[in-house]
Amino acid sequence: MAFLARHGSGLLRFESAEDLVQGVHARALEADGFRYEGERPFLSWLYTLARRHIADRHAHWSALKRGSGRVLRLTFSDAPRSHTSAMPQPAAALAGPSTFAANREALVLAAKSLDALPDRDRDLVRWMSEGVPLDQQAERLTCSYAAVQRASLRAVERFRKAYSVLAASGPD
Repeated sequence: MAFLARHGSGLLRFESAEDLVQGVHARALEADGFRYEGERPFLSWLYTLARRHIADRHAHWSALKRGSGRVLRLTFSDAPRSHTSAMPQPAAALAGPSTFAANREALVLAAKSLDALPDRDRDLVRWMSEGVPLDQQAERLTCSYAAVQRASLRAVERFRKAYSVLAASGPD
């Protein structure tokens, strides 16, 4: 746990050290071809698994954060909006440290909220934030336009609920 907490410190705002340990344990159990040849080679193998897990989780959260800024605007209204609407902009052109901190916290919450959604809802919310037309979404999901329209509204509502629950729960 100390190794993961030290080397995965950037991930600890998204996941606990215990979660990272569980991920490494799962990888170890799934690994094929491991043969125990003593404690030193075992620990080396385990640390290699831990490094790979940290890299994979970092890539996962980075990918979610990249798209979270566009998705974040979906949390700022009660009614579903078109993909062209933008979140309210601050009056001042220059932002201070507290604004940067608040924005960073909002992006983390948006990434966590996206991660909490089922895969299909996550895709629908991302596509809506990216401005993908509903007919293309329907084609990607091989369903009707009306079905995608209803599913998109439900997905955005689930995203908003997840965001509000995480925002109300405060920092981990």
